[in-house]
Formats: sequence, structure tokens, C-alpha cells
Amino acid sequence: MHVTDVGFQDVSLDDLEALRAMASRIWWSCYRGMIPDAQIEQMLGWMYAPEQVASELAKGVRWEWLEVAGERRGYLSWEPGGPGLLLHKLYLEPTFHGRGLGQRMLEHVERQAIRHGVSWIELRVNRANDRALRAYRTAGYERVADDARPIGGGFLMDDHILRRAVARSGPSKEDGGEGGIRTPGSV
Repeated sequence: MHVTDVGFQDVSLDDLEALRAMASRIWWSCYRGMIPDAQIEQMLGWMYAPEQVASELAKGVRWEWLEVAGERRGYLSWEPGGPGLLLHKLYLEPTFHGRGLGQRMLEHVERQAIRHGVSWIELRVNRANDRALRAYRTAGYERVADDARPIGGGFLMDDHILRRAVARSGPSKEDGGEGGIRTPGSV
């Protein structure tokens, strides 16, 4: 089932508690059993602390809500940096998986990459997150490196680094043009 009423809205400083609450629901649903519970707690406390997100917003990291029929159902954060765009986070409520919304989020990120004139999009994904790895590979992302980085508390972020070249085919319908972003497998 494809969802049509989809939009993106900036996360504001007033939204930080709502963001933290959504992140907690999604992370406990998606990461439990993949990484230790104590690591989930540590990472949520660090990555979604209001002062951390506020600092990122002040530095130019974009945080956005995914809205479906006017309701917040996911979020993402990204920033252009040099020749590429770094996709820091892309999360969707599990009850909305399988509806094409993750693809819509990736298309939105690609539009931002085109707008910023960068050549590639890069992201990190936990090596054990098979579902996310399949989705990113389907969208044309390829592994370019691996990284295991200590994050405190005796924990590691053990990730694959994935990258995808930015495809340019002219303005998308969303941007007022006739064309669209062409992703692998699109016609």
C-alpha cells in the first residue's frame, strides 16, 4: 500500500521532547535484540538529549518530521558537507514499514542533495540491521567502509558506511518540474 499524503516539516526546539519520545518508541521496537538494552538506553540518552539536538540544529544539521496525513510518523536528520550529504538518521514507526515511506524519505534526502549540489549521500547503518541494509541496497546504496567506534559505557557503534551517487534527472514534480528523481529500479 503506497501512502500519498506525505510531507516533511522542520523539527523545532519546541519539538525536542516529542522527538525524543518517538525515537524511544522506534528504537525499542527496532533495536531490541540487535544491540544490548543498556546500549539502547545509552544511545537514546546521548543522541536525543535536547541539548544535543539543539546543538546540531544550531550547527546547521537539518532535523525533519515525516508527516503522513498530518500525523508525525518518522523523522530524519541530514547535513550537506563538502562534496556529499551525510544522512545521520532516518527512522519510521514500525507500523508504517512496507508502505513505501522509507523510499519517500530517501527521495526527499536526494532532492536536498541535488538542491545543495553535492555528488553523493552517505550514511551509517548497524552491521546487524539486515532490514535496513536490504532497504538501502535496494535504493542503490553500496558499502564503502566499515567502522567500529567506541561511544562510551563500553559500547561500540559497529556500522557499515554506505554511499550512493546523487542521480540528477531534472526537477522533480515536487519541485515544480516534470521529471523525477530516478532511483535504481525506477522507470
